Amino acid sequence: MAGKRRRVCITGIGLVSPLGNDRETTWTNVLAGKSGASQISVFDARTWPTSIACEVRNFSIPEGAIPSQHLKFLNRPAGFAVAAALEAMQDSGLAGGVEPQRFGVSVGANVGAVSPMRLATMLRGIDATQPTEVVDGFSAADLETSHLVLQNHPGTLAPILASRWQALGPATTIHTACASSGQSLGQAYLQILRGEADAVLAGGADSLAGELLLAGFCMLGALSRRNHDPEGASRPFDKERDGFVAGEGAAMLVLEEYSHAVARGANIYAELAGYGETESAYRITDLPENGRGIVEAMRFAMEDAGLGVADFNYINAHGTSTELNDRVEALAVRRLFGSRGHLPLVSSTKSEVGHLICAAGAMEAAFCVLAIRDSKVPPTRNLHRTDCGDDIDFVPHVMRQTRVDAALSNSVGFGGTNSVLAFRRHD
Repeated sequence: MAGKRRRVCITGIGLVSPLGNDRETTWTNVLAGKSGASQISVFDARTWPTSIACEVRNFSIPEGAIPSQHLKFLNRPAGFAVAAALEAMQDSGLAGGVEPQRFGVSVGANVGAVSPMRLATMLRGIDATQPTEVVDGFSAADLETSHLVLQNHPGTLAPILASRWQALGPATTIHTACASSGQSLGQAYLQILRGEADAVLAGGADSLAGELLLAGFCMLGALSRRNHDPEGASRPFDKERDGFVAGEGAAMLVLEEYSHAVARGANIYAELAGYGETESAYRITDLPENGRGIVEAMRFAMEDAGLGVADFNYINAHGTSTELNDRVEALAVRRLFGSRGHLPLVSSTKSEVGHLICAAGAMEAAFCVLAIRDSKVPPTRNLHRTDCGDDIDFVPHVMRQTRVDAALSNSVGFGGTNSVLAFRRHD
């Protein structure tokens, strides 16, 4: 890029989580170390090996948040995303303040939380021998099928958000499992740096509280079976962990070119100053024991931000509450920071909200930004005895009041995709 490097800042944040259906409620409960885990209510999981999850409660899409004709294309997580996007856009005051051609959308999205029972019922109800009512060339059965497909297609969310806020610039959808929305923020950041957009609505949405996806992780043996103690089940970095707790929700952030935000008098939370992305190229579900991919992604993000290890006060870890991830990520932090004599505070907010998969990176990025804003580091809940080294302060149980000048948000996806975002305090 020729000339002076563009800067990227955060001017709006919207959250829907198991701890609240808005930003401040979620953040307050995360800082308090509350758990969003309970028995699954969206379907009958009583006979399942895992019957607990971190569900979004008492949620409804805000009235007028989206044109009524688009509601039929929203599944459960997409509804979360619309509400989070509305909060982020209202928070930023950006609507009408950016040229549509310079405004983009970037989201991490999954295949949706479709119920196998609904799918089976619909398919069994189709009778090819009977005449069907045809509307605009499609039968009623065809229309129901198309709506179900579109509701649960990862590519549907970005166009709906773009249409709602007339974002005519770049539109990006990313599905790299747990790294998805970390990458969606990273790509939005790069689009602004390259001059392709002045603002991007970026984030992710997901739900593992549905039968299809939850069944897959049950079969992988990745989920906690601490069904008798939901609030104690997500235990990142704790020796007694037995797997992660599924979560759901959405996080949307407004990323904006710095001078553009200043010119319109926007409130600036923090700067997204650097981004690192690597591929471990090892195994689909395992991490290399030396943590190489995570180390390199963190280093790239810091170098991109023009910052050194001593500048960082906090890392929001991927911290899934699975033995291999926790141990390797702790090793990666130690390799990069400990070798230079500085270990920042490290915590995993998955201990409170569970693992939001495609929404995890954006949710945790938002927590980093709010930690910078409030000088408060969220705790790692349920951490009683670590097996990941006593040299790292994992902020057990109670949030830490301390100035945060720079923070990293780590995301690690199935397949070995590593995404790291570097945030710094706005001067």
